Amino acid sequence: MVSMKILFFFFFFSITKKPYNYFINNETTFNAFCSLGHNLSINTGLFDLLTSEDEIAVVLGHEMGHGQKDHPVKGFKNAIPYDLIAQIYSESQGGSSGGTLAASVFANYATATQVTKPQEWEADNLAFTYITAAGYNPGACAAVWQRIMEKQGDSSANFVGEIFSPSDHPTNEQRRENYAKKLTEYSNGKVTVSNNVVKINGKDFATIGAISSMSSQERTYFAAGNLAAAYHNGYNTSNAYVGANNVVYLGDQAIMQAQSTDADAQELASCLNAIK
Repeated sequence: MVSMKILFFFFFFSITKKPYNYFINNETTFNAFCSLGHNLSINTGLFDLLTSEDEIAVVLGHEMGHGQKDHPVKGFKNAIPYDLIAQIYSESQGGSSGGTLAASVFANYATATQVTKPQEWEADNLAFTYITAAGYNPGACAAVWQRIMEKQGDSSANFVGEIFSPSDHPTNEQRRENYAKKLTEYSNGKVTVSNNVVKINGKDFATIGAISSMSSQERTYFAAGNLAAAYHNGYNTSNAYVGANNVVYLGDQAIMQAQSTDADAQELASCLNAIK
């Protein structure tokens, strides 16, 4: 079932002015791309790597950022050779059989991604704006790149395509750090991350442990993201407390579910009240 947040995400950012065609293809590698005509395609391999809806939203937001800013069109105009255009025109006028071949080559250019490094940064930053406006965890942006850095070393052959062009794209670490800075800004300068430690006002709040599905550092960004949302939305004026299932709250904002690898939930709530 598609969640209401996903529906809001697509409606608010895509349908109103620049509608998209959405595709899920059978490629098993981790990739997604937005091509000419606002065709947004996601490899099934993406769902093998990312199990969090928040992280999936980051990738979709990134590709929609390309579409909203017409990056595929701009890249295509810069990449297409003028002699190819002339060849297609000439052969179409003369009825040459070679026109079919030229048109085929032209089509390949149309589907190829020609995205510059500044455009990648713009799409990354737009993804942060999109997912936070749709109610997703602001920490998911840094978390997804942390996860990619961890997984890519284990199975680099599964990573291909537009997101990972090594020559002209930001590095994975640069993207994660950019998102970590945006996370702090979103929290009004209150929340920072140092390895697997979440800090508030420069003081340690929690050392986040790993769980079976997520490393300690990836999980740290999610906890920091929830705290950033709490400060951004003014919940920091309320007290922290422990709700059902060992979930620590700050006002109406869930911060984290304490696991056996973390400090006790009540201890976390008390610490949060002392430093917030």
